[in-house]
Amino acid sequence: MSIDRLGRPATTKGPKSLKKNKTDGRSLSAKAGENTAQIETHKHNWAALNGAAMIIAGACLLAPDYSFATDNSGDLAAEVERLRKELGETKKENEQLKKAVSNSNVGTAASAAPAQPAPATAAVAAAEPPKKAEKSFDDEPKNLSEVVVTSRRKEEKLQEVPIPIAVISGEQMKRDNIVSVADFARRVPNLGVTSTNARQTSIALRGLGKNSGNESMESSVGVMVDNVWSTWVGSTWTNYADIDHVEVLRGPQGTLQGKNSNLGLINVVTQAPSFKSGYYVDGFAGNRDSLQGKVGATGTVLPGLLAYRGSVFIDKRDGFVANLDSPVTTGKLQETNAFGGRLQFLLTPSDDVSSRLILERSTATQSMSVNPNLDDPATFADGTARGTTYSTRLERSWFNDLRNSGQPITVIGDPRKVAQDNKQVSRADQQGVSNEINWSGLGHKFTSVTAYKYALFEPHHDGDRSTADIMQIGGVTVKNRQWSQELRFASQEPGVLDYQGGLFALHSDANTLSQNLYGNDAGAFYASNAQYSRLNATAAGREALRQSLRGVMNTAYLNPVTNSFAAYGQVNWHLTKAATLTVGLRDTFEHRENSGYQQSFGGSALTGLTGQNLTDALAIRNGRVGVNWNAPTQGFDQNAQNWLVNPSYKITKDVMTYFSVSGGQKSGAAQFNANTGAKENVKPEDVMDYELGLKSSWFNRQLAVNVNLYNTDIKGFQSQLSVPDETRAGQFRTTLGNVKGIQLRGVELETTWDVTKGLNLFLNGSFNHAVYTDFKDAPCPPEANNAGACDQTGLTLPNAPQFTANYGVDYKVPLGFGKFNDHGLQWHGFLVDSYKSAANYNASLSGSGKQNAYHVTDGGIGIGTKSGQYNLDLVGRNIFDTIYLTNASSWSGTGTATGTYGEARYFGVHFRAKF
Repeated sequence: MSIDRLGRPATTKGPKSLKKNKTDGRSLSAKAGENTAQIETHKHNWAALNGAAMIIAGACLLAPDYSFATDNSGDLAAEVERLRKELGETKKENEQLKKAVSNSNVGTAASAAPAQPAPATAAVAAAEPPKKAEKSFDDEPKNLSEVVVTSRRKEEKLQEVPIPIAVISGEQMKRDNIVSVADFARRVPNLGVTSTNARQTSIALRGLGKNSGNESMESSVGVMVDNVWSTWVGSTWTNYADIDHVEVLRGPQGTLQGKNSNLGLINVVTQAPSFKSGYYVDGFAGNRDSLQGKVGATGTVLPGLLAYRGSVFIDKRDGFVANLDSPVTTGKLQETNAFGGRLQFLLTPSDDVSSRLILERSTATQSMSVNPNLDDPATFADGTARGTTYSTRLERSWFNDLRNSGQPITVIGDPRKVAQDNKQVSRADQQGVSNEINWSGLGHKFTSVTAYKYALFEPHHDGDRSTADIMQIGGVTVKNRQWSQELRFASQEPGVLDYQGGLFALHSDANTLSQNLYGNDAGAFYASNAQYSRLNATAAGREALRQSLRGVMNTAYLNPVTNSFAAYGQVNWHLTKAATLTVGLRDTFEHRENSGYQQSFGGSALTGLTGQNLTDALAIRNGRVGVNWNAPTQGFDQNAQNWLVNPSYKITKDVMTYFSVSGGQKSGAAQFNANTGAKENVKPEDVMDYELGLKSSWFNRQLAVNVNLYNTDIKGFQSQLSVPDETRAGQFRTTLGNVKGIQLRGVELETTWDVTKGLNLFLNGSFNHAVYTDFKDAPCPPEANNAGACDQTGLTLPNAPQFTANYGVDYKVPLGFGKFNDHGLQWHGFLVDSYKSAANYNASLSGSGKQNAYHVTDGGIGIGTKSGQYNLDLVGRNIFDTIYLTNASSWSGTGTATGTYGEARYFGVHFRAKF
């Protein structure tokens, strides 16, 4: 059956088997009539194929010189050769049919009835030129020279796009079980992801990105899923199922798509509905009670008009951090418990018009922010004793009963153990709907993308990370809504110039509510040594300790709102056959505003307390609740530009070099002083980026080598600063502000080599020198014993390992026996290693955040069909159970340094099938 470009079945039928004609019981004359009709049909089909071949060949001959700039000549030649082969096969089929008709007529000359003409509909269908069949339901991995990307809003071969892009194929994601942005970082060099919880998710490219949970600012690395930009980075806390591929674009983006992002973009492309029926199942079961399942289907609802695609997933896995709190023994923490689904419809009223509707929903209900305690040193870096610490507070006699029960109060220094009495399940929900309409006409393609997204994060953390009743509720609840509309156009006719442009509008609204509820032990923990000594000496004093904070609720609410409007465009000027100049410009207008309040309520009335007991209890309470404030809505308007100049040159058909210089700006943030509620807005962030690269294919495109050099200068990077505290003389506080100068320099390498049939080697790596060039007001690491600001100018950025790499091997070898489902069987295996050199993962570069160089290795071996229809594998993730940090907090007088760790080892059996 032939398939048109949308996967719809055409009505053209091929020749019937001659063997069937011998046994179907009908007269030879009837068969002869059918054969004659088929000959006529194939004559039409042959003519159509011949015409199509002539058109393509003519296009090759008549195309002007500048057409070589897009280098489609090889594809067109291959298409012509393919059509010639089809013509030859069709001729052979026609000759066979003619012979069959001749033989039938000889034997039945006297009784043969006149042959009936083929139905008109069949003749019309046969006359239609054959259309390109869509790609299979689940493609095999490709060499870089064959990968097609859509990052420039059109399908292009990766090797012909003159910007640095890394690609993870859908087949690789299924095989390696890559389902989250954290997993992306193990396959793409220079990409770092911290995923403590939905709100604390941070994505960095080349060592830089958003590093604080603050909804007033947006990430410098954008995320786009099916042409819809995500305003809140927490929306990435989900499983990405049914994916076609993922593209990671480096450098300022915005002259072609969605929202402007200063440092890069992760572009997630999912599989679209098809009129060609297809189904798949994907299951995994293994240790840690792992159970993962994915099911998908696509096909026709109304022939030629409406197609669907649906998919669901479930992802369950026990945690890898033991909780030593005896009343809570229901499994380990840091578990996975997520499920969700997507439903899509593709409407194609004509070949020129299509509409793709996507509805999606997912949820994760699991313990988040487990963050084991890393370190709580007794001295500062200079050897000076710290005095009162988190540990010494818990050593107070107040906690003797808990200590004598044999249950640990807390655990410090073991990344796989905690002791927490109030650890509950947190929730992260995502849902949305989008509709993309495409119309081709007037020599252009016009696109409209309308979308709505909603995300919710409800945390239930144990704020004190112990079994004591210090804090019963701790965390920030976030509800984020966004509406977006994008209209764009792109030229379709070949010429010296091709161009794209568009308009973009976005409204986002975030509601954040921070809540801290204190328990019976809070007063005894937060009291100073002097306060504790006085109050713990008497029964009345101990009651004052209990009443000081018990039942007190401290809340803070913020409501940042953004309205963004932009116009953008990009032009490719094909100067010669080999040289192209790309220029782009974006102008963005934004209105940003914020409102909020901070207040404390509840708690004991401190009845019965007098004298010093009352004075101490009030001092303990006031030290935690702060000052109530209510800030009215405030904000500002801002205009920003993104631009790109990007020349490229094709040295040969398989070697291209390029250079780009681009600039970008991220709007400031409407912010408040957390202590007083005073306006404390943040300035814009500016980026200047230079890229110089080479993309090449060698040995008949068996080896692909891409190299990219970059230099990025950032002024005003939005980050945490240390500033004087207005409410406490001589003290400092941290707040969101601007780092004056940062520089990123380095080189990125991507290679893949098809050594022989079935054997592929790949190596991707980067060297990254990321430093502060001007950061004199940085927060000091706690061991410096300095409450003021520290100068970190010249120091390496946190979360920026100097060397990163991922490399591995894929091997497939046919089995020497049998057939299965008409497909040969084969053994296959893969091994992938991800390497990161030593780095500091603490925002203030505390020594507690240092992580040595490490490797994370995944692998698998199995059996399957050559077509990929069936696969059964034994796989392992993090095979050597490497323990590694992805983020670290600083210690203080009331808390330890804590760490977020990567996924522990798990292994099992993985089965995949597609139909």
